[in-house]
Amino acid sequence: RERAARLPPVGAGGAPPHARDLTQSSELEMIANGCAQQPGPLSKSAEVCIGGVSTRLIATAYANRIFVVVSQRENLGTLISATRESATGLASGPGCYSTRVLLGRRDDEALEVYARTLVELINKSRPADLLLALNLLDSSRATFHEVMRALDAIKVW
Repeated sequence: RERAARLPPVGAGGAPPHARDLTQSSELEMIANGCAQQPGPLSKSAEVCIGGVSTRLIATAYANRIFVVVSQRENLGTLISATRESATGLASGPGCYSTRVLLGRRDDEALEVYARTLVELINKSRPADLLLALNLLDSSRATFHEVMRALDAIKVW
């Protein structure tokens, strides 16, 4: 309880004081009980200008999947799953990948091209499926190459 009194108050733009107090007390209980917080998954983010539009990029590596967000709007857009199909009896090779739109636009094949290209790049480094959230204003070839270059800079795979 003494430590809680020494913590700084929440600023004008922060959470309401009662929300902050709950967070602080949980943190203090963890310290008091000797529990250390476990590190979360590796995550990197960036905001870049692609095609003259501000674009948010986030890449997070989980144990069995990479989650990537590329958005030029305020939402996630289309959610696509891309997986490497296991080929029994083949030790190596280019592999076969499948993509599936989980939520969002199913009429734009360019979105699946992003997912397929990314899952191939990821599997060159480590075996992992991809969950891609994509929301772009432009689906041109130039935008595709800019997005891939930007993702290469924040890759977590």
